[in-house]
This record gives sequence, structure tokens and C-alpha cells, in this order.
Amino acid sequence: MTASNATETHPEKAPRARLWINWLLALSTILGAGAVQLFAMGAVMGTAACSNPNCPKPSGFVYGLLTYGAPVVAVAAIVITIFTAKHPRGWVVPVVAWVLILLDVAILSATFS
Repeated sequence: MTASNATETHPEKAPRARLWINWLLALSTILGAGAVQLFAMGAVMGTAACSNPNCPKPSGFVYGLLTYGAPVVAVAAIVITIFTAKHPRGWVVPVVAWVLILLDVAILSATFS
């Protein structure tokens, strides 16, 4: 065995650490989606006692999209990660899902403040 053979890397085999990070990020989007659900419900319940005409009230479609879109993003991230976890840039899928979840929370926060 020569030194060149010993240092060869196999591009088709992903390192275990990268796979673990990809899957932990992807599966953690479930927790993020649950947090969005709780935050949205809390925001709506916080406006229930407001009787002023200028109270922030959620509109049906937008509120539904913001509330129920987060679990869809989490499930999509997990399904796509099944195919991309072994790729060198497979971490991009769960990171984009986390960015969308955080953007969802920011929009909900701005809507109900």
C-alpha cells in the first residue's frame, strides 16, 4: 500500500459527523414547527381580550399560511434530507427550513405587536 492510496478519500461516502449534523438539523425543524404553532396560538389568544377596533386580528388565509406552513416546511425538510443528507451540501436543506421557520416567527411577531 502506497502513501497515495492511504490518503485517498471516497467522495461517495459521507463522513458520519456530517450525516448526524444533517439529520439533527432536519429533525429539529419539528421542534421549530411546534414552537411556531405555540407562538401563533399564544399570539391569537393574547388578542382575544382586546376590544379596541385597532387590535391586531389575524386574517384567515395569512394566519393559516403562517401557522400551518411551518409543519409543512418541517416535513418537506425531512423528506428532502432523505435524498440530500449524503451530499456535501446536504446541510443546506435543513438550514433553509430553519430560515423559513424563523422568518415565520418574525412575521407573526410583527403582525401581532
